[in-house]
Amino acid sequence: MKKILPFLLLITLCLAACKEEPDLPDDPHVYMLNSFIGVWNAGGEYWQFKSDGTGGRAAAEKGLFPNDFSFFVYAGQDVRAAPSEGSLVILDDSDSGVVVTHYVFSIAQNKAALNPSGGGGTITLERVSGAPYALSLTNPLIGEWSAQWTGNHGGNNTWSLKYRADGTVKAYHHGLHQFENGYAMRGNILVIFGAWRFSIEPVIAEINKLEDGAWQVSEKQASPAPVEWLYTKVAAADWL
Repeated sequence: MKKILPFLLLITLCLAACKEEPDLPDDPHVYMLNSFIGVWNAGGEYWQFKSDGTGGRAAAEKGLFPNDFSFFVYAGQDVRAAPSEGSLVILDDSDSGVVVTHYVFSIAQNKAALNPSGGGGTITLERVSGAPYALSLTNPLIGEWSAQWTGNHGGNNTWSLKYRADGTVKAYHHGLHQFENGYAMRGNILVIFGAWRFSIEPVIAEINKLEDGAWQVSEKQASPAPVEWLYTKVAAADWL
């Protein structure tokens, strides 16, 4: 027994000290840099985009900037660096709730051109201050979810969703497809855009927490046809 104890101690010390490879993180996703963080001049009106995912407009470069809108950027799958082109989605407050505008943007040097997807003139923004930076959101959806929906694509209504603090969300329709999207919340309004539902228009939903802790997510957009979701929080969702 006396000979066995030193041998076991040696093994224990080796396991503790000889391990060379670090543990892999739970999510290898690298936070995307948002290209719009800072203050921009829109022809005499100034737009501020903050790293908490909110923004405002003011008549002067120094503000004061109100909390007018929420926003996010989508530029395709697995984007890491600040994109020079893609989609900017803004959720503006209005008397009737939230107005969602999808802009197709391109950035060259310190100027950004925004073209509303629904038509209208180009808005030119010129950077005054700031630099690309990752969003750092706080909202009740951040984390992993198992979800059921009333849609019938593929005959499977089970999804996995992971909402991240950088304004991205990973979605997996079980047995069918998995992809990345961008998202924002404004009050109880959730907006998602990307490969989501194979649409060129943002998906807009009202979310409400149920008594059992699940969330009811009711889509409101005209196209794609709206569906209902039930989100259940999980420690780790199923992925491909």
